[in-house]
Amino acid sequence: MDTPKTLKEIKMEFIKEYVMEQGNEDIQWLIDTIKTEVDAKDKDGKPIKRKATYIDIRNAFARKYFPDLAPKGTSKKANMMKDTLAELQAALKKK
Repeated sequence: MDTPKTLKEIKMEFIKEYVMEQGNEDIQWLIDTIKTEVDAKDKDGKPIKRKATYIDIRNAFARKYFPDLAPKGTSKKANMMKDTLAELQAALKKK
């Protein structure tokens, strides 16, 4: 099994084979990660729970086993600005 050089090279088959080589604890980690529900927002911006997607699983795998390939993510300030903007727009609609 070749070590991935980029995040896009990490496919589900690689993830499965990798954790199976590592042992029971890592297999259980993958099972738990697949079953995880992720916080998200619906089309109206309301918080919801959804099943983890392949991208969620791949990113969690990369953070745990290949942190140098893991996505950097968005900054909390950028997310805070989006939330603030949504709240301000909602406040305008109420008036």
